Amino acid sequence: MNEPTPKPWYREPWAWMVLAPLIAVVVVSTITVSIAVRFADDKVSDTYYKDSRMYHFSAEQDLRAKELGLAALVQFQPSEKSVVVELNGDLDYPKALLLTLSHPVESDLDKHIELSQLSVGRYQGTLPEGVGNRWYLRLMPELDPEAHQDANWRLKGEINFDLGNAAPLNAVTQ
Repeated sequence: MNEPTPKPWYREPWAWMVLAPLIAVVVVSTITVSIAVRFADDKVSDTYYKDSRMYHFSAEQDLRAKELGLAALVQFQPSEKSVVVELNGDLDYPKALLLTLSHPVESDLDKHIELSQLSVGRYQGTLPEGVGNRWYLRLMPELDPEAHQDANWRLKGEINFDLGNAAPLNAVTQ
């Protein structure tokens, strides 16, 4: 008797009916993992630390700024691509300051501006590209953005460029 030759497995419809859901799960899982890794929650960039299961907030820098009576006004000048900061308080004014613009959602978009002293209490820096909408501002005497917890003091504020190009910075205590 002449028996028909069997088809290869990949030409059988039942094989694909069994494999299709498994392949779909692998593809969807890969996409989900890549989205989760790309858009993961950002780390907290303030002075928080974890102790067992409790979270603590350290406000030493804010208290120090309040003791010194520090306040600042930040003026962004997009036409001149510069930032001017007027700092007031009872301190020895440092030669340079760091102004950090923290994006409300993506830490990858954070910008750091090094400000040079023009005169006592007056500082200027170069405005980076892509600044618009809303940002959180942090001013401190530590020039290394990674060492922001080591700064002696800090001032905080926020700006919405849709409402204006100037923002006050104050010592915020919780």
